[in-house]
Amino acid sequence: MKNSKLVVGHLMNDQLFVKSVPSSKSFAWLKWLEAEELVEFFAELFKLLTQISEGKKDVETLSIFLTEWRESALINSEPDVLADIVEAENELATGGGKKWSQIKQEIGI
Repeated sequence: MKNSKLVVGHLMNDQLFVKSVPSSKSFAWLKWLEAEELVEFFAELFKLLTQISEGKKDVETLSIFLTEWRESALINSEPDVLADIVEAENELATGGGKKWSQIKQEIGI
């Protein structure tokens, strides 16, 4: 089975420039993004694909971009993880938590 590819291009001075870019086989993880995140994801994706088609960015940049968004989406799929993150943010906002220097001392770094 061949790897999936995105085909991107742009039109400049009546010339069409097209480039194929390897991509992930599955984007099923997109379902875990909130509506606002989807809007941001596609806006950034279209911008990045345009930059790739113009030779300003490379395929590795796309791979990193998709990996980072996938990780964000997967975090959204875990309600317990999201609850822990919110709890930790609230604790830090109210002055709780431990300083990094204290944690390093406790674990012997």
